[in-house]
Amino acid sequence: MTELITLDERSRLYQLEETIRQGLNTFVDVGNALLEIRDKRLYRQDYSTFEEYCNKQWSFSRDYAKKLMRSADVIANLENDTIVSFLPKTESQTRPLTSLEPAEQVEAWRLAVETAPETGITAKHVQAVVDEIQNKPHVSFNSGNNEWYTPPEYIEAAKFVMGGIDLDPASSETANGIVEAASYLTAEQDGLRFEWAGKVWMNPPYASELIGKFTEKLVTHFESGEIEEAVVLVNNATETVWFQRMLVSVKAVCFLNKRVKFIDSTGYPTGAPLQGQAILYFGNKVNAFADTFSQFGKVLYG
Repeated sequence: MTELITLDERSRLYQLEETIRQGLNTFVDVGNALLEIRDKRLYRQDYSTFEEYCNKQWSFSRDYAKKLMRSADVIANLENDTIVSFLPKTESQTRPLTSLEPAEQVEAWRLAVETAPETGITAKHVQAVVDEIQNKPHVSFNSGNNEWYTPPEYIEAAKFVMGGIDLDPASSETANGIVEAASYLTAEQDGLRFEWAGKVWMNPPYASELIGKFTEKLVTHFESGEIEEAVVLVNNATETVWFQRMLVSVKAVCFLNKRVKFIDSTGYPTGAPLQGQAILYFGNKVNAFADTFSQFGKVLYG
C-alpha cells in the first residue's frame, strides 16, 4: 500500500532521481541517491517497495541496486580514513571490498594501492587482495613466483655489513648480476643439496613448500659454525614455524618501514607483496648491521 509524501520529500525525490537520470554520472552519486531514497522511503507514494521502485523506475534489478549502494557505503568509509590517498574510480574496484568489515575495507584498499602493478589498480587486483585477507596467510601470495629479485640498495647494505657475499644459495644468473656473490646456486641445481658456508645472502623462494627448508638449512649451518654471517630477506610472517625457528639464533632483525618492490627479470619494479618484509642478521657485527639497516626500518636485537 502506498502513502502520500510531503512536498519537500517530493522535491528531494526529484533531485535524487535527477542524479540517477544524468546518465548515471558516477556510481557513488547514484549509490548515495538510491540509499537516501530507500532509507527515507521516498518511493512510498507511487510504489509499495523499494525493489518495485528500482525495477519499474530504473529497470534496476535488486542485486544491481544493492551493488551501487554498497559501493557508495565503501567510498564513504574510505573517505573517513585520512591516510587513504585516493579512492576507487569504478564500481568494479569497490565490489570486492563490500564483503569486508569497514576496518578491513580500509586495510584492503591501502594494500591494493601499495601493491598495484605498474599498469594501475584493477578490480582483479583488488579481489586478489581481499581473497588474501579473507582466506590465506599473507606469505602465500608469493607462492607462485620465485623469480623476484632484490633491489640493489638492500644487497649493497648487506655487502657493507659482511664485507662481501660468499654464497647466495637461492639465486640465478640474472639475480647474481646484482648480488655478485662469489658463488651462487640456482633452482635447477637445488641449493638444498649443497653445503653452505662463509658469508651468505639469501632471499629464499617464497613457495610454502620451500621457504621452511631453506631457512632451516641456513639456521642449521649457522649454528654449526659453517656459516660465519648471513643476511636474510623474508616476509615478516612472524606466526610461521620457519620464522620462529630463525628467531632462535638471529642476532638482529630489521622490520622494513615499507614493502619491498622486487625487480622482475627485465629489471623493472613489480607490484610489492601484500605483506611487509623483514631482514634478519646472523653474525657478530650486530652494531654494524643496526647502523646500516636502520635507514630501512626499525632494528630489534635478538
